[in-house]
Amino acid sequence: MSANNLDRLAARTAQEIVQNLTAEDAGKLENLATKVLGVLQENGVYAGMLFLYSRSAREKAYAENIREALIKTLAQQELSALHLSLPADKDQSNWLEVSDHLNTAVCDELDTLLLIKQLWEQTLIYTRYSAKARG
Repeated sequence: MSANNLDRLAARTAQEIVQNLTAEDAGKLENLATKVLGVLQENGVYAGMLFLYSRSAREKAYAENIREALIKTLAQQELSALHLSLPADKDQSNWLEVSDHLNTAVCDELDTLLLIKQLWEQTLIYTRYSAKARG
């Protein structure tokens, strides 16, 4: 798997996150993406996703948008050989099911964990810049 494929996946995912944003929404999304990126970089994949699930009502819609897109990256063709996608019987909105999946499918293998961390970091960086460009 080449870095270019992952970079393209990160860019495509960021575009999906920021599509249909108003200028006001773009600023709020950029702010949240910055916060999530900080948590992801400092504390890791599990903490970054937990942070998104713990957002208050004020940030909830933006957090759902980001976390759904990040979870969706696990099922993309570029990562299909790793078998990381959330099983169909799991509820993406349920933190316990997602956290269990992250622990068993992503965090259990160091190489996989570092790959997903790098992919999600790049996605959030592109999300920040894309939101800023929209705002």
